[in-house]
Amino acid sequence: MRNNDPLLAAVQVMLILIKIVFIFAIVMLGIGIGALLSVGRAEVLAKIAEAGAPDGAYWLLLAAIALIMGMLMLGYRFFQELGSVVSSVGDGEPFRADNATRLSRMGWISVAAHGLGLVIGGMVAWFAPYVEKMGGHSEMGFGVDGGAILLTLILFILARVFRHGAEMREELEGTV
Repeated sequence: MRNNDPLLAAVQVMLILIKIVFIFAIVMLGIGIGALLSVGRAEVLAKIAEAGAPDGAYWLLLAAIALIMGMLMLGYRFFQELGSVVSSVGDGEPFRADNATRLSRMGWISVAAHGLGLVIGGMVAWFAPYVEKMGGHSEMGFGVDGGAILLTLILFILARVFRHGAEMREELEGTV
C-alpha cells in the first residue's frame, strides 16, 4: 500500500536535492585537493611561507579539506538513511527492524560527524592566525552543538522505539 501523502513526497524531493548538493560539494572539494596537489601547490606554499606558517601547514590544509570531504560523505549517508526511513513510512510499514538499524546508524553518523567537526575546528583554530596574515578571514565555527547532541540522542532512542515496535509487530503477526 503506497501512501500518496504530499508531505512525504516533498520530503523525498528535498532529500534528493540535499544529496545532490552533498555530491556536488564532495566533487568540488576533491577537485580542490587535486588542484592544491598540482597546479596550485607552488602558490599555496608561497602564501603559507609568506604568512610565517610552519612547513607542515600545507599538509594540514590538505588534511582539513579531506576531513571536510569526510564530513560531507557522512552527511550524504545520513540523508540516504533518512530517505529509506521516509520511504518505509510512505509504504505504511515504518516499524521494521531495518529502520531501527537505519536510525541507529544515523545516530553513529552524527557522533562521527561531531568528532570530525571537533578535529577540523582544532585545525582551523591552529591555522587562523596565518590565514589572517594572508589577508583572509577565519570565522569558521566548529564546536559542541547542544541541538545536534540532542538529535543524536533522539536518533538512538527512536532506534530502540522502532526496534521494539518491529518486535511487537512480529508478535502480533505470529498470533493472528
